[in-house]
Amino acid sequence: MAARVVKELYGFSGTQILLMKKHDMMFVRKTGDVQRNVERMYALSEKYPLPKIYGYSKNNFDMEYIHSLDIKTYLKTHHYEKLLQFLVNFLESLSERSTVKDYTQVYIDKLNVMDFSKMPFIKEELLDKLPKMLPCTEYHGDLTLENILYSEDRGFLLIDCQTTEYDSHIFDIAKLRQDLECGWFTRRDNTMLDVKIKHIQQELLKRFSEADNDYLLIIMLLRVYRYTKPETFERQFLLDWINKLWK
Repeated sequence: MAARVVKELYGFSGTQILLMKKHDMMFVRKTGDVQRNVERMYALSEKYPLPKIYGYSKNNFDMEYIHSLDIKTYLKTHHYEKLLQFLVNFLESLSERSTVKDYTQVYIDKLNVMDFSKMPFIKEELLDKLPKMLPCTEYHGDLTLENILYSEDRGFLLIDCQTTEYDSHIFDIAKLRQDLECGWFTRRDNTMLDVKIKHIQQELLKRFSEADNDYLLIIMLLRVYRYTKPETFERQFLLDWINKLWK
């Protein structure tokens, strides 16, 4: 019996994520450019809570389906403290072993493929303001609130890790700020979580002060901007925040 699609879950950066069923087993299939996901999930899976990978090929991989809440739903009904503690513990663990790395060339390579025509700055101005020497550590690679789940049985789980040249927990925190500062994960609704996410961000930046940098946040927003279409709500949302953050 072939696996069948139950429903499409989500996917923004050129990938498709499907809930599948074969016989009585449900699982999740991600299709597209998945090699970076598989690499990073295997790198983190022995130490951190991630879904099991069942199998993979060049263009897709199958992983465990876990009945769970997304973090937006979780925060509506739970205090933020447990999530904060999970994030602190995870980030502290990632940062245990580090070496100092010059990210200048990484920035240049990434910014060279960006479109700056709508930006309040040119490439060289942003490059000048970015911090160059940062700790190189273990990392998630796409640490947003949308990539964390909560299961009553297993607690918090991480999904959608990916290999990237932004290989530092500092960039992970900058990516988290896409949700904590800008509210990307609640952009399409009126969910009132401002107080909770403000407290989470304040505590994280207090503990990891190197990540308290709006220019790092801007490059995380630019990563998403590349995948938006002209004249869409998402593109305007990102442009508004980039303009607001630029000093």
